[in-house]
Amino acid sequence: MGDPISAKAALRSELRKRRREVVDDGRSERICAVLAEVVDEACATIVMVFDAVPGEPDLAEFVSWCRTRGIITVAPSPDPDAGDPIDPEAVDVVVVPGLAFTPDGRRLGQGGGWYDRFLARTRPDCLGIGVAFDVQIVDDVPTEQHDVLLELVITESGRVERAGTN
Repeated sequence: MGDPISAKAALRSELRKRRREVVDDGRSERICAVLAEVVDEACATIVMVFDAVPGEPDLAEFVSWCRTRGIITVAPSPDPDAGDPIDPEAVDVVVVPGLAFTPDGRRLGQGGGWYDRFLARTRPDCLGIGVAFDVQIVDDVPTEQHDVLLELVITESGRVERAGTN
């Protein structure tokens, strides 16, 4: 299919459409419930979340759950000029959005590379978790050397799949 950059661009267009068609009729709540179980098992004290855009799982319920347990949640600033106020070394879990994920933890993001750069600077024991709707799980996504493999992918079906190796 050509080079990974072109292949990613073509796939992004298709997957943005697929994601926009998702009706979130309790799907985000189911994702949040599984995410809470995983974070509880990991004994995390600081979790990085994201502010969802339309079509992404809404993590409000998960953030609320974290706060009731004294777990600190942080989110990257949507302002690209704001810098990186989050210390990658301090975070125990990074919850990552995306357009598509594979069951083995590969991710297709928006194309800016922010999450890959951030995840590359986290501690080795930091857990990277992709969250998505079932329709965003695909068999394959083009990858490049800088793409970071996630440890888990969670969807509304409750599926939590451990990443394999490439």
